[in-house]
Amino acid sequence: MDQPLFTLETEEGIKTCKVLFTFDTDDHSYCIYSILDENGNDTGEISAVRYETDENLEMSNFQDLESEEEWDMVEEVYNTLVDAFTDEQNTFFATDEDGNEVECQIMYRFELEETGKKYVVYTVVDEGKNGELYAASFEESEDGGIEELFPIETEEEWKKIEEIVERIQR
Repeated sequence: MDQPLFTLETEEGIKTCKVLFTFDTDDHSYCIYSILDENGNDTGEISAVRYETDENLEMSNFQDLESEEEWDMVEEVYNTLVDAFTDEQNTFFATDEDGNEVECQIMYRFELEETGKKYVVYTVVDEGKNGELYAASFEESEDGGIEELFPIETEEEWKKIEEIVERIQR
């Protein structure tokens, strides 16, 4: 089944968006969506808006989220739904600095538009590591898993990754 599309007028122009899912709270209805490029391909950029339904029960009157608390709530719902409804792997195996294969638990995955790379933040599944976080860019396998890790190359990348992780952990 195809997911519904809608358009949003932004500062950069009109964007075509694909509905990922919608949900309601006591006060508002929300839509979490991904942005499509001019060819209709998913860009990987995900965002959210508030909306109302019109007399045809279609989404209308899109509004930006107003506060950091509202963004945090939407992000929590998104993460919960992704965890519950995706088959994406939550662990992968990597080789540590001693040449040992270790199991890694994925904490977050995201893509930076600025670099065009996908990133993973993870911990090593080992009680001795006390949940230390690691980050790397990665190549995705056909089944959505982590195929190959690459080191973070620049300070700018590290700063962006740290900003995203701090925002997610709030």
